[in-house]
This record gives sequence, C-alpha cells and structure tokens, in this order.
Amino acid sequence: MDCREFLDVKQYEFLLNYFMRALKQENLAALTEPLSYDGYSAYDQAFYRISEQAKLAFIEMFQQPPPPIALTNLFHLAELELAGIRTKPKPPKTLM
Repeated sequence: MDCREFLDVKQYEFLLNYFMRALKQENLAALTEPLSYDGYSAYDQAFYRISEQAKLAFIEMFQQPPPPIALTNLFHLAELELAGIRTKPKPPKTLM
C-alpha cells in the first residue's frame, strides 16, 4: 500500500527524511543478527523506538498523529533509499 494518499507532500517528506536520519544514526544496516519473528530482536526494538520518536516529532510539527501505515511504509522506504535499491512507485490505478 502506498501511504502517499494519507499524507501531503510536506508530511511525506518530513517522515521520510526523519527516518533516513535516524537510520543513519542507528546504523541498522550493520546488524548481523539472525531473522527473528518474535518482535524482540534488536532490529524490532530499534524500529519501535524510532517509529515512536517519529510519531512524536510528526505530532509536534503537524499537530496531528501520522497514520500508522505511513510510519511502517516510510521506515522501510528509507531503508531502501539508503541501500540504493528504491524502486519507482507505480502510478495510481485510476490513471491506468
């Protein structure tokens, strides 16, 4: 799901830039832990912490909470962007 339909351009860019800065600081790409599906891995804990911080910064900036799907999607989009493997978004189905 593309979260751009839930955010305006400034909000989208704010969250994407926030996550990119946080991911660079945390250096999550350097984690070498095995995959875990219990929700308590170092990666999961960093995701929860960074997402909560982004939510609070978003509320402070825009006086409303971001949609939860936007936090998840833009976190992972920032990871792809930093890794240099971001793909072009598909156009909305209504334009096809």
